[in-house]
Amino acid sequence: MDVNALLLELNPQGAYELRRDGYWLVWPEVDVRAMARLMRSREVRLATMTGTPAADGSLRVIYHWDVGAYLLNVETTATDGRLATIADILPAADWIEREIRDYYATEFVGRETTAPLMLRDTDAPGLFSRTSDVGHQTDPAETSRTTLATKDGESR
Repeated sequence: MDVNALLLELNPQGAYELRRDGYWLVWPEVDVRAMARLMRSREVRLATMTGTPAADGSLRVIYHWDVGAYLLNVETTATDGRLATIADILPAADWIEREIRDYYATEFVGRETTAPLMLRDTDAPGLFSRTSDVGHQTDPAETSRTTLATKDGESR
């Protein structure tokens, strides 16, 4: 598949960059559902999605697409902690959306439910939000052990 043609179809006015690790398109206002429908129609595989906090406190979400011999990375921003779901278009996104919800309390709009993947049903989403100190991640497992030890009244 011609990646340049796909990029032009995806975003005719958009700038993109070819890096060592693939093509990169930073597009904060991307219609992720339209992107998912286009990729599905072109038989482009969703490899994964990455959620990562940005310096301004927002959440960057990167969609990684397998385009034959190339990786296409489309970076967007979850506005106010919300982003449209693509799981109904590409079922492979289901687990990834659930994981991002658990870690960063991001709501994927359009899903009937977003059952926890990593957390218990009773846990509030946003594990990394609760275990960070001024943007520095602490180990969620360590935080969990400390919380359990405090609840149990024993040291671990």
